[in-house]
Amino acid sequence: MMASLSGTLATMGPGVPYAIAAKFAYPDRVAIALIGDGAFQMNGISELITIAKYWERWADPRLVVLVLHNNDLNQVTWEQRAMEGDRKYEASQTLPDFPYARYAQLIGLDGIRVDDPEQIGDAWDDALSADRPCVIEVVTDPEVPPLPPHITLEQARHFTEAVAGDRNALEVIRHSFAQKLVEFLPGR
Repeated sequence: MMASLSGTLATMGPGVPYAIAAKFAYPDRVAIALIGDGAFQMNGISELITIAKYWERWADPRLVVLVLHNNDLNQVTWEQRAMEGDRKYEASQTLPDFPYARYAQLIGLDGIRVDDPEQIGDAWDDALSADRPCVIEVVTDPEVPPLPPHITLEQARHFTEAVAGDRNALEVIRHSFAQKLVEFLPGR
């Protein structure tokens, strides 16, 4: 199994183009792109048109795009909180809502919307058994922080300063505490 990640330069948006390139290089294999809604709005939506144009040429038509739909530039939001102690700046971080799965259906692809965690297994089963490329749109909570396994004291201080003024501060703290608590529970 091969994977590509654009994390070094924090490049936004290459997930769908990477998956398309993988399909052209290996048309007989499944390609999967995992992408946030901010990056998907940047160029992934347009790249679905490219997929719709070429998918019938591929020996295996399956290409799955999982879109994490939270209407937030989430990685930037949390990075600024943890690294700089900045509060979320709604004007630059909040994204317009968009029906990703429905858009895929409009251009002839499969589209599945998941708004309940219990649906995710069936969504993957359906996408991986589809006869065409598929967008799985998973509605997620932007207030759940992507916490690293090891947090420095400086990161914790910045995080605390940043969320202190957020309108959803209690929800953020509750999610953070629950997430870290799981690391210390037996049987994990």
